[in-house]
Amino acid sequence: MSLTIPLLVSQVFLRLWTPDLLTPEQEIVLMAIYKGVNPHLALAVAQTESGRVPEADGERDRVVSLGNYGRFQVNCTTWRRPLGLESCERLQERHTNIWAGVTVLSYVSAHRWARPSGPHRWVAHYNEGTVVTEGGRGERYARRVEYHMRRWAKASRLAARSFKGW
Repeated sequence: MSLTIPLLVSQVFLRLWTPDLLTPEQEIVLMAIYKGVNPHLALAVAQTESGRVPEADGERDRVVSLGNYGRFQVNCTTWRRPLGLESCERLQERHTNIWAGVTVLSYVSAHRWARPSGPHRWVAHYNEGTVVTEGGRGERYARRVEYHMRRWAKASRLAARSFKGW
């Protein structure tokens, strides 16, 4: 009898709540926390990858460029099988793309083989792959991500400035 009420409440909650109620940014933050990735970094990667594409009507989720899909520009050829996706088109669905992008970030952060200088420069591997060439596109990418990361961190500090201890 003691488990009946919590079980019913959880069923009601799960039927009423859907990820569509979250903004893409909120969903990225929650997925990043769940996957153990710095949320500012995950937001910065999404911004770097598809930030110039308008958010309206889900355009940012439907971006396809050189075999890279969605707001995180997940490379389907590389990641379809490891992520267990049956087709590349699934990466054009917002929730799947956010999950896949943050999962790849989590993997890259845990398995970075080379360590370019800087606290978050490992993110160059997200863009360039296993081998990052010095001064190459991966390092330029990492600098852009760091720029966006500082912007997201500053925005979150401003949003939370009214709370004590922030």
